[in-house]
Amino acid sequence: MAKEFQPVVLAAGKGSRMTDLTSQNCKALLPIGNMPMLWYPIDALQRAGFEEAIVIVLSSYCAEAQKLLVEVCDVQMRLDFVSIPDQDYMGTADSLRYIRDKIKRDVLIISCDLIMDISLHNIANIYRTYDATVTMLLCSPSDQTTEVPVPGPKSKKKSERDFIGFEGNRVLYMTSEADLADLDEDVISFRRSVFKKHPSMNIKSNLTDCHLYIIKKWVIDYLADNRQISSIKGELIPLLVKKQFSKAKKKELPNPNESVISEEVKTDILSYIPKDDMSGVIQNMSSWIDHTGDMEDCFHGNTIRCYAHIVKGGMCLRTNTVGSYCETNRQIPKYLMGLDKDLTNVASSASLKGKPQIGADCLIGDSCNIGEKVSIKRSVIGRHCTVGEKIKITNSVILDHVNIAEGCSIQGCMVSANVTINEKCELKDCIIGAGQTVTAGSKYTNEAIVAEEEMMEI
Repeated sequence: MAKEFQPVVLAAGKGSRMTDLTSQNCKALLPIGNMPMLWYPIDALQRAGFEEAIVIVLSSYCAEAQKLLVEVCDVQMRLDFVSIPDQDYMGTADSLRYIRDKIKRDVLIISCDLIMDISLHNIANIYRTYDATVTMLLCSPSDQTTEVPVPGPKSKKKSERDFIGFEGNRVLYMTSEADLADLDEDVISFRRSVFKKHPSMNIKSNLTDCHLYIIKKWVIDYLADNRQISSIKGELIPLLVKKQFSKAKKKELPNPNESVISEEVKTDILSYIPKDDMSGVIQNMSSWIDHTGDMEDCFHGNTIRCYAHIVKGGMCLRTNTVGSYCETNRQIPKYLMGLDKDLTNVASSASLKGKPQIGADCLIGDSCNIGEKVSIKRSVIGRHCTVGEKIKITNSVILDHVNIAEGCSIQGCMVSANVTINEKCELKDCIIGAGQTVTAGSKYTNEAIVAEEEMMEI
């Protein structure tokens, strides 16, 4: 597997859906369970046997990312960091185009915000079995995800459902709810020819695209020549799904020896597929091709084929919103202890006074000071934090260098780094921005306590 696929970690996103956390920190280095977010996909690749990977990051934190992963996280893989200028907006497909010269074989793409306990071999096996053009990872709603309030001001959630049509694990149709906004309500249109070949299509709208894909190398070559495609999930994958049912253009060059390809042929995606005469002979002589169209998993004459591995159960979370960031931190202690049986939920360098009540589902970071009569449940406390006496912390995420004075109650909150919470404060379902000070005796519910420039973005 390590020699078959070239892994690429996409970590140049700016966290546009969680700006109250990323205004002063880059998304990929936000701590989850006291490890940087970027470490989790790299660790998954390392456990799958990969020895090297390309990591795409923003230039402003490239050096910090390298130092954290190598010196703090002790990553053993060879990491080729590619930095993108901060001022240049690049979508995920743009990032792949940017590193085209580095890609030598089929590519495994994984987002920095994906945390999972799923074996990568499951996705690879589907890719191999069907000689897929793309195989994607999808997950259904997890039983582990509990309905807890999202910290911060209440707002209506934007619908982000995808409508995906399957026959078995082959993806035959894919669009987002936003793309259907201009169509008649509750109406989805399909080609008649698609239904003729695949009459048992099953449409699902409750799956999450995990932003993990295995893609043929020729697709990267196609991207390089078609710069209008900016997003993998929003543009490239739906295009590949749609083009499964296209036929090659019957257009010959004026001169058989002509080396210049016309613009029409150049933009025909089917013209990028490498020709392999021997593979064609093998396919024609095998049962993989079913000319009657009766066999579900057969080739059906499609040179582009899209498949998915759907995860049911286990941990598979994308951490791209404030709510998902908090929920991932709540679930991460069990995940980390599954990776390292010797890991304890309280760091050995932490100082505990008296007998504070610390749940088994909590994590207490290095060099923390925890006072007497403290209760901490289903929460993560970062490094170098001070928690005074008679404090209750429940369902909360506390980042590094936070000072909490005595008598406070913190429930369902997201507290950024370098925050000071003075005595006898009551905070419920709030977001506290980096470097903020909460006045003694304050009571807040569903508030965002942030700097003025951050307030404008919320």
